[in-house]
Amino acid sequence: MNITRLRRELKRTVILGGIIILTLALVLSIEYSIMNGNNRKQAFRTEMVLTDQVGNILESNLKKKEILTDELKENYISKAKATAYILEKNPELENDLGELDRIAGLMSIDEIHIFDDSGTIVAGSVPKYFGYSFDSGEQMAYFKAMLDDRTLSMCQDVTPNTAEGKAMMYAICWNDSGTQMIQVGIEPLRLLEELRSSRISEVINGLPAYEGMEIIVADCTTDEVVGATISHHLGKTMQEIGIDRSQFHLPMIENRQVTVGNAASYCYLKEQGDYVIAAVQKKDVVNRDIPVILITLAAYLILAVALITMIVRQMLFMLHDEQRNANTDSLTGLLNRRAYENDMKKLANNMLGKDLLYLELDLNGLKEVNDTHGHEAGDEMIRSMADCMKQSFGKYGSVYRTGGDEFVGLLFLAEEQFLKVENEMKQLLSEWTRRHEWVLSASWGSAGTQRDPGLTLQELARLADERMYKVKAEYYTARGKDRRH
Repeated sequence: MNITRLRRELKRTVILGGIIILTLALVLSIEYSIMNGNNRKQAFRTEMVLTDQVGNILESNLKKKEILTDELKENYISKAKATAYILEKNPELENDLGELDRIAGLMSIDEIHIFDDSGTIVAGSVPKYFGYSFDSGEQMAYFKAMLDDRTLSMCQDVTPNTAEGKAMMYAICWNDSGTQMIQVGIEPLRLLEELRSSRISEVINGLPAYEGMEIIVADCTTDEVVGATISHHLGKTMQEIGIDRSQFHLPMIENRQVTVGNAASYCYLKEQGDYVIAAVQKKDVVNRDIPVILITLAAYLILAVALITMIVRQMLFMLHDEQRNANTDSLTGLLNRRAYENDMKKLANNMLGKDLLYLELDLNGLKEVNDTHGHEAGDEMIRSMADCMKQSFGKYGSVYRTGGDEFVGLLFLAEEQFLKVENEMKQLLSEWTRRHEWVLSASWGSAGTQRDPGLTLQELARLADERMYKVKAEYYTARGKDRRH
């Protein structure tokens, strides 16, 4: 392969390598975009499921609380009416603390208060409350409606009482004669426990933990975080932890990128009643599989490209070898008859330069060597002649073996330079002969555009052939031999 062809092949290889690298980068970039988009969609679906679960839990807890509260209110009003009935039938018990405590124990209540028709406590099981009235505070003022309707019965939600701030539920009713109101106070342990367990912070804290995932619940009005899987968010605003609600088009459901705790994250925000529920996933956790997949994909692509390149190169080498073998003489390594004919056609279609010289050479004495020393010796003689031709003429053009003992040279050199090359050839033949037991010689004739101007390539070939045969005849005549024998 000559330098020009080598450079051309190198350039093609560099271009092909650049195309492969750009293609690989494009494929990986597209794959990254697809995987990143798919991961974000998957994160969105996960966040949506979790926020829906949290919303369902909050809604379920609210309903449970309402149902339990209604049940307790009915029960406590019944206890108030039962107590009022007992006291109306036994008015002497109103000022007997021991009996009132006994009644409270039987009725499973904590306090008994007796109000007069003005709404003031005048008796009961807790003397320190005597004198308190419906005007004594917000908690007691809740029952003022009793003064206007003596058929009314009321029960208050869990509320801190006026005197101590203790969480209590109070139920009140008029006695049958309408002369006084009987109120019972009960600390609703079951309801309080239910309320405690259904607090937002408790609900969120009890959720299963997912790596890289946070659940945050905030009050819609104040933006204050009231529940979070990470406790240090409690008491802060959504804005303070990195979620700006104004960036979300609520109540639309959407997924945006935020920065929570210095970590780039995907955030899904949803309104649920009085609360805003946020599900936050760290981007590096969502996308942590992408580098591994891309590296694996790149490795497979590189391996595939390498294998394909290797296969293609092997095929090119095989093709090159086939072409070379198709144009090379197997015995001498010179160009063969096919190459000679192809090159003659190429030269015949071009203008002949002034330094083109056609050389035809025929080996002398080959038949005698074959008959005397065997065909292996004859083959060695042919190879040796080819070596001498390559050394002498090869650098000036192409040398061909066109037949058994026939050689051709298509040379590009001036006539005077050819004379020097001929002497080099003769010197090489003489040196070879001195080292062996038989003579290595040849007869050749030449014709060139400088010596024989105006002739076509075919005419130069015929002229060189005639001159070669003339030299050949002189060689055999000088030795007293007829070449035909």
